[in-house]
Amino acid sequence: MKHIFIFVGLLFCVFKGHTQNPVNDSAQHITLDTLTVSAPAGPLVYRATEPRVWDIRNTRISLHFNWTEKTADAREWIRLRPYFYATDSLVLDAKGMHIDSVQLTGKKGTINLDYRYENDQLKIHFGQVYTRTDSIELFFKYTALPYTAPTGGSSAISDDRGLYFVNTDYSIPHKPAQIWTQGETESNSHWMITIDKPNTRFTTQVELNVPDSFTTLSNGAMVKQWKEKNGTRTDVWRMDLPIQPYAVMFAIGKYSVVKKSWNNKEVNYYVEPEYEQFAPYMFHNTPEMMDYFSERTGVPYPWNKYSQVVVRDYISGAMENTTASLFGEFMNQDTREVSDRNSEDVVSHELFHMWFGDYVTAESWSNITVNESFANYGEQLWRSYKYGKPQGDELAYNDLQGYLSASRANDPPLVRFYYDSREDVFDHISYNKGGAVLRYLNNLMGDEAFDKAMNIYLTKNALHSAEAHNWRLAVEEATGQDWNWFFNEWYFHGGHPVLRVDYDYNDTVQKLFVTVTQDQSDTSLVYRLPLNAAVIYDHESSVVDWNITKVKDTFVYVYKKGKRPVIVPDCYNVLPGEVREHKTPAQWLVQYKRTGDFINKKIALAAACRQMSDSSSQALIDLALGDRIPAIRRYLMTQLKNVDIEHYHKKWTEYTVYIATSDSDKLVRAAAFEVLGEWKVTSAKKFMVKALGYSSYALAGAALDALYKIDKDTAYTVAKEIMYNDPKGGLETAVWSIIGKKGADNDIVNYEKRAQYVFNTKRFLFANSLNDYLKNVKSDASFGRGVDIYTRFIETESLKSYRAALADMLFQVAADQKENEKSDNKDIADKANRRIYVVKAALVKIVASEKNPDNLKEYQKKMKEVFE
Repeated sequence: MKHIFIFVGLLFCVFKGHTQNPVNDSAQHITLDTLTVSAPAGPLVYRATEPRVWDIRNTRISLHFNWTEKTADAREWIRLRPYFYATDSLVLDAKGMHIDSVQLTGKKGTINLDYRYENDQLKIHFGQVYTRTDSIELFFKYTALPYTAPTGGSSAISDDRGLYFVNTDYSIPHKPAQIWTQGETESNSHWMITIDKPNTRFTTQVELNVPDSFTTLSNGAMVKQWKEKNGTRTDVWRMDLPIQPYAVMFAIGKYSVVKKSWNNKEVNYYVEPEYEQFAPYMFHNTPEMMDYFSERTGVPYPWNKYSQVVVRDYISGAMENTTASLFGEFMNQDTREVSDRNSEDVVSHELFHMWFGDYVTAESWSNITVNESFANYGEQLWRSYKYGKPQGDELAYNDLQGYLSASRANDPPLVRFYYDSREDVFDHISYNKGGAVLRYLNNLMGDEAFDKAMNIYLTKNALHSAEAHNWRLAVEEATGQDWNWFFNEWYFHGGHPVLRVDYDYNDTVQKLFVTVTQDQSDTSLVYRLPLNAAVIYDHESSVVDWNITKVKDTFVYVYKKGKRPVIVPDCYNVLPGEVREHKTPAQWLVQYKRTGDFINKKIALAAACRQMSDSSSQALIDLALGDRIPAIRRYLMTQLKNVDIEHYHKKWTEYTVYIATSDSDKLVRAAAFEVLGEWKVTSAKKFMVKALGYSSYALAGAALDALYKIDKDTAYTVAKEIMYNDPKGGLETAVWSIIGKKGADNDIVNYEKRAQYVFNTKRFLFANSLNDYLKNVKSDASFGRGVDIYTRFIETESLKSYRAALADMLFQVAADQKENEKSDNKDIADKANRRIYVVKAALVKIVASEKNPDNLKEYQKKMKEVFE
């Protein structure tokens, strides 16, 4: 699973801040991978792998949906046998259901069984003992009621009802009706009676009765289809290879199916009809990825087909259901949006899960990293292969920094046998740190050995569950070496190494003494760290081994012809930890000049930007302005944007204008326009106006935003003109930001029209603009209509976390007016007093309609804070 837009508590910051800035990434790196989950204090519980008492061999389920009631009538047959030991009873997961009957079926007919249904479990006592040579079939008739009870969830997976009905009562205009499932972690048992654990596997047959105008998708292949007399149709999907319960899926909607292929296997994209022409771009390079991952692992794509479907109101980012990955609506983009910021990392992540996660599955949630670390690293591998090493390195660096940042609050082992909730393990450890550890391991082993180890792991554990030790054994078999030391350090021990590198240049003896100290405070472990360092003498350099095994290691390098060497620690940047060092600006300049990779250059450039007054730093920045790696030029622009010293503006304005108008990379150009706007370079106005007509939404949006900073009236006029052309991406954000800051009374009509078509995360961008509008608009009537938009957003939002975030933004509107009420200006205070009542009435209505107890508790708390 790739979790994106999942830390809804931070959504307001996300959409106000840098992660949506159009100049930060060359591809849309949606990291819901960097988050912090802290378990509440309490006794530690050892999380053992679930015992295998029964072995389900096959599940057949037939579903008829009650679209308005949001329930499903089900008939289900499961064939199973005792796993090893004889037993006379069975416990199945069956959450939030009304059970009508439980029967044992066989050659002698059907027998009604006694059962107890309590605590979301179906407990059956057979009255006889079965052994592992016996095979039985059970039949269940029940109704799935996924909306009758409060839901759980986490930061990674925001809801756990398993079965989702989207606008199936058709109450929300312009939003399609859909039904879809989300099984991970243990949520499919909300609609399918099963043993809902990751170490269970079975074949499936899913039969879906739907209106004839709707399209269905499930695992495996559609083997049968027939029409009913009532205008419905039944589709039968069959999965002939055993898969884990959480990967069973179906999706129902009015989809266009765009058909591609890979090695005579279907590769299909299920999208809303308006995105049919864009689907090949949205899922760009999928067949080529299948080639690449098949070659790297030595295991050809192991399933009968691969489909990708986009759904509305998805509760996470994307999900690797076997043969049929499911994606949130962030994927819905036209070609201009895709060109600016695609979701290819998410596509590669879910696809690599078809090997790591589906073909071989983590046997327990404690071992989830053997699924997610490979999917995370797969993103980096694909980027490096397809777009070059700098792009792969950029993603690896960003992922590592995300982990290191989050680790300050929580840094447990990769394999966690102690956690509060199974949802907690879907975090920066399992994903980002896991990917970084694989990258380090790949570097130590070499590509050929690493690929061989992947092949051994996949073939020896095919269609079974596995754990981190299975991966270790594969590594050892591939290399013929013992790797317990590595796995003990990285998989079964928390924390990470922090290396402090001190340089002592002794000109008397013409030697450099480099002291490397393991300075980590989060663990007493002394790491064994095979690393490499670059040693640079003017125009000569070499790479040497650093085998760090003690708390403090010292390395000595002799001057050459009186020249001091410059050291680049961990020169391949593979350490899943931190390196702290102090170089002079002149040394950072040497590092920048003599290392050709993205990470070493970025580290040096960041240091130069912190010491900008030094001539060596300025020389380094001059070089970076023309660097061959676009991400370096783009990063420099983000740093220059924050420079407020006029001397530096004069020094670099001319080249920044050149980059804005002539750089080969549109996102670098967009970043340069942001600099020009922040520096208020009025002479660049004509270039900003010209850029508004460019095809890149990111570039045009940055230019419009820059124009606003130097000429607000012109920017507003232009924004209104662009608004009628349905802009997307960065341009849409800039347009509505400017309209909101203007606060024109009659613009409320435009907000009302646009709001009907804004859903999911785009509501936060739109709400940011609406917040500005409500601060600035003069008309009380327009203010009230704006609050009505907020109310409709919150009341029609199905995701509890999104409702809470939107409500929080409306509470902020109320808080702003409460502050204005204190103004010494009587007109401002009186207006605020009138508006407080409007917002309070809306919030009272929202509180009354809220069904989620956690949201309700938070609303009631804020009502007291703001209004009492």
